[in-house]
Amino acid sequence: MVRRTSSKELCLISCGCEAGTKDQSFGPSVRDYYMIHFVTEGEGHYYLDSRHYRVGAGQCFLTMPGVSTLYHAEPENPWAYMWICISGSAVPKLIEQCRMSAGAPVTGLTKINRITGIIEEMMRYDALSPVDECRLQSALYRLFAELLEQQRAAYGSAEQSGNRYVAKAVEYIGEHISGELSVNDVAGHLNVSRSHLYELFRREIGVSPQQFLANARLANARKLLAETDISIADAAGLCGYKNVFAFSRAFKQANGMPPRDFRQRYSMMER
Repeated sequence: MVRRTSSKELCLISCGCEAGTKDQSFGPSVRDYYMIHFVTEGEGHYYLDSRHYRVGAGQCFLTMPGVSTLYHAEPENPWAYMWICISGSAVPKLIEQCRMSAGAPVTGLTKINRITGIIEEMMRYDALSPVDECRLQSALYRLFAELLEQQRAAYGSAEQSGNRYVAKAVEYIGEHISGELSVNDVAGHLNVSRSHLYELFRREIGVSPQQFLANARLANARKLLAETDISIADAAGLCGYKNVFAFSRAFKQANGMPPRDFRQRYSMMER
């Protein structure tokens, strides 16, 4: 639902809600604005470049301008969510203060109903009269105030350092995802211990380095299946799997469908 405001600092483009079905999906697509989805029930899968996140009720996920994203409902427990689309000069700083970024786009919320209640209020304004626009703008700032409060926006040097390490680790994994890469390799590249790397990943992203690496391999598999015509066995090998059956099992568990079905649904190759 379009609810565009005219602010150059924090502009609301649209907001709305989606009661997902088991077949619900969107993308791959690239937007020219920021978008935040707030999951109210069920589960879904979010793919950001070469990464995969499983998102459930009580969490939100960020899509950023100029980045290819894809998301779909978990067929066995499809999600429902609300969203806001925003732009403006103040947005990047607000997103950073809410502890969300391209490296950590998914976060949990302690009281998501407070945020969805604000979105419901915003959806009630059909005509953008000057009065309603002021109310919408006020509601949007209240929404971010709620996000900031729930995320306890902090700027300690330790956390900033942690974010940089995670960003470097994510970049290194992306550059070496087709090879035989281990968590020890990543820790060695950053010159930190494996246990310290584990703590950084758990705090900043919410998963272990091992799980992130596994997710990245499967994300690379999705990219290969969607954008090339190589065989499933070759895709498995390029993603570090020596056994195609183990690859197919892991892929289905993570994506809700086997590799062949994923290719049929999302292939970008001409048919």
